[in-house]
Amino acid sequence: MAGKTEPLPGLPVLTPDTASAQLERLAAQESPELRAAVACHPNTPPHVLRALAPDFPGEVLGNPGLSLLRLAHPRLILDWPRDTQLTLTRHALAPRWLRRFAMTHAQSDFQVALATNPTLNAEDIAALARHPAWQVRARIAARPELPVPLIDTLATDPDYGVRMYIAARPDLPEAGVARLRLDSSVFVRQVLEQTQRA
Repeated sequence: MAGKTEPLPGLPVLTPDTASAQLERLAAQESPELRAAVACHPNTPPHVLRALAPDFPGEVLGNPGLSLLRLAHPRLILDWPRDTQLTLTRHALAPRWLRRFAMTHAQSDFQVALATNPTLNAEDIAALARHPAWQVRARIAARPELPVPLIDTLATDPDYGVRMYIAARPDLPEAGVARLRLDSSVFVRQVLEQTQRA
């Protein structure tokens, strides 16, 4: 039936006009399916979304009411717990404004989280590959798909931790393999040899 979620056995049906007070009560139930349905319902209050976000980041970020809630509560998500912000930043559905917030945050763990987001554009990836914190560059080096010029650049990174991630890439070009076989770090050379034998 249009406007209703498909009912699960023993669970209430949520409709577009399900009241926020009822959604708050349902969010306290044990059923993960029910809590997920509450997390993506547009009438769910902000404080309930905050509580559900660590377990249901995709549902919260995909909530059709989220943009309207941000108009009423401009600090929505920005005042949520740090771990929740990092979880949402890593998620593929993280909106552009949240990715910008993470990119410019003063603490580099936000950029580390952002570097693992699977939907980053090429410009953001290139910017994070130049980040001063090696942990951020290492997360970029570990991304499954990187353009060859960026792989080449990170293969000469001053930090051996970044070069280790490059050495572990199965798609490392031959020039990179040759370069890293002569790397000053024994750890980089060991990772490279293990990868090349695999």
